[in-house]
Parts: sequence; structure tokens; C-alpha cells
Amino acid sequence: MNTVQDEPSEVSVLPEEASSGFNFRERMPALDGLRGLAILSVFLYHYAGGIEHHPKGVLLKAMYSVTQFGWAGVDLFFVLSGFLITGILYDTQNDPGYYKKFYARRSLRIFPIYYLYIAIVAVLGIAVGVHWRAPHATFLLYVGFPAALIWPDLIPASAYIRVTHLWSLCMEEQFYLVWPWLIAALGTPRRILRTCGVVIVVALVLRIAVWESHWVWGGGWLNPSWAYTFLPFRMDSLALGATLAVLIRGRRTEMLAKAAPFVLGLAAAGLLTVFVTGGTTDHEGAGIGTVGFSLIALASGSLLVLAVLRHGMVYKLFSQQALRTLGKYSYGLYLYHFPLAVLLDPMKPPLGHLLHSEIVAKVLFVVISLGINLAVAWVSFRFIESPIMNLKDKFKYA
Repeated sequence: MNTVQDEPSEVSVLPEEASSGFNFRERMPALDGLRGLAILSVFLYHYAGGIEHHPKGVLLKAMYSVTQFGWAGVDLFFVLSGFLITGILYDTQNDPGYYKKFYARRSLRIFPIYYLYIAIVAVLGIAVGVHWRAPHATFLLYVGFPAALIWPDLIPASAYIRVTHLWSLCMEEQFYLVWPWLIAALGTPRRILRTCGVVIVVALVLRIAVWESHWVWGGGWLNPSWAYTFLPFRMDSLALGATLAVLIRGRRTEMLAKAAPFVLGLAAAGLLTVFVTGGTTDHEGAGIGTVGFSLIALASGSLLVLAVLRHGMVYKLFSQQALRTLGKYSYGLYLYHFPLAVLLDPMKPPLGHLLHSEIVAKVLFVVISLGINLAVAWVSFRFIESPIMNLKDKFKYA
């Protein structure tokens, strides 16, 4: 899902304020591994957890409980995006083509397969009898969310056509639209950090407000689902990543490395408390939908710090080739995996009958599906994305 896959090795020399000694021009392999964890979590949520809400048997229930939390992989993507995009913008503030190069490079990376997917969905929708309406065109401009605020029935076009996962891509594109201008206007690390702090607090307050209105008024036009799918309510994850991008370029990397394990532990303990008190790991719960997202952002940020600063086992884990491979193809995997589930889901009953074990059939289904999804993402990357990304050479930073 996160599409900033080739930028860390292509940023310009750091501004004078940065003196961490870390070479940000080198590619960071562990970040590919973090992307791999993120996309694997989302994949398992849809293929082993989120699609099947009534598992039978102890092992299946245990699998479901773990994979049901896989939706949080998107939050890890958001923290990564905030970190990498802010790093690029921060490092290239003095480039004469600051805006043009950023938007050109982002467009070359994101647009091709996104609009290919939209075109395929549009054609298939007509084939299966979907009556497309004018508001659906909002997805062409990455504002399908929050257009659903106005037209709540905009999303469920058909059981065979799935576009709900595009909410996170819409959110990231809206972030890309605003953030370069804000970074340029703020300029200094102190101003950027202060602004990020305000953004983090405001997002949490907005989530609490929308849930409070739901509790007090019993519904109304404020929908708690907004706290999950719309940028103003989720911008704290992006802002936390941005905060880390600035801090890690400063003089306190050693302090960050020491603090990250403790923050990770505290965030994990807080999340466990939210899960137990709320009785669910799903994002629709009030506890998760308010403070829970903040705790997930802190945990994700801690993992990011440990990975970037090459901290022990965390760095080794996310440097593994399997996770890095998933991370390399994460954008295609995210875009294609949800609609492919419609085609692959019918495999589950035959596998269960053949193997006479629901748990073995479930695991085999996930493995086969992951292989198919990875093959599709590889073809997309090799023959569509990579050739177009080569055009980025025309927009190199100074």
C-alpha cells in the first residue's frame, strides 16, 4: 500500500540542521521488511480473518483472533508514509524543482496501476450489471473518501466489485497534496515538530468527539466509521511518522533508540488493555476507534525507529528477504488482493472437503492465495510499474 519504495536512496544532501551521522541516501532494507509486515497483516486480515467472521474450533478461533487485528497493517503504512515523505520533502527543500519533482515522481509511482485498476473495475462493473453513477467518478480524483460522507451508498457497488480498500489510498493522496506545501511553509525542524504535535492531538480529539456524539445522541449524521476512514481523524499516524523523520535527522538518535523499546512495550500493553476491556480487536470498537489508533501509531513508530537505527533483533527480522520481497511489491499486493479475494474465496469449501481438516484447508488456502497475489503483483511491477518508474530519472533531485 505504501508507495514510497525507491525514494530513500535518492534524496539530496541533508540541510545543515541535520547532524545524526546517519546516511539517508542509502536504501534502508529494513523498511522494505516493515512494508512486508504491513501488507502481510492486511492480507491475512482479508484472507484468514476479516472475511470469515464465524470460525469454528479452537485453532480457527485462535487464528481469527490474531488475523482480525491485521487491519492495523494500514496504520503501519501510514506511519511509514509520514516518515518517508516528510524525509524526502525535508531533505529537498532547497531544490529548485521542489514541487514539480515531488509531484511528478509520486504520479509516476502511483497513477499507472491505480487507474488501470479503476478502468478494469469500471468495465467489469458494467459486465456484472453495476449501475455506475456520477459520484463514483470521485475515485478518479482520490476523493471517493470522503465522498462517501455525502453518499453513504456509494461504496457497495456490487458483491463482485470491491473498492472499499481504496479508502487508504485516497487518504494518502490527500496527504501528498497538502504536506509538501506545509513543510515548505514551516521550513525549520522546530516548526515542523510543533505542527505535528498539534496535528496528533487534534486527530485524537476529533475521534473522541465523533464517538462521544454517537454515544450521547445515539447516532445522527456523525458516523463513528469516519474515525477509521477519513484523513482528519487519522492524520496522527502520518504526523507521527513525520515527527520521527525530523527527529532522526537530528542529534538525538541515541535517545530515540533507547526510548523506542519502552514505548513499544507501553503501547502494546495499552492495546492489550483496550482489546480486553472492549472485547474485540476490530477497529469498529470505541476504545480502538479513539485512543487505540494512537497506541497503534506509537507501536508502529517504535518499530520504525528500531528498524532504521538497526537495533538488534528488530533490524534482523525486518531485513529478512521474505518480508523485503513482500514489501517490494506491497503497492500492487494491496491494490489487487481485495478484488482477487472474490475469485479465490470459492476455493475454500473444496479444499476443506479434500483435506478433511478446516484448519489445514484454511492455512493452505492462505498460502496458495498469497502465491497467486504475489505472482500478479510481480507481473504488474515487472511489466507496468518498473518501466514507468524509470521515467523518474527525468526528475532527479539536485
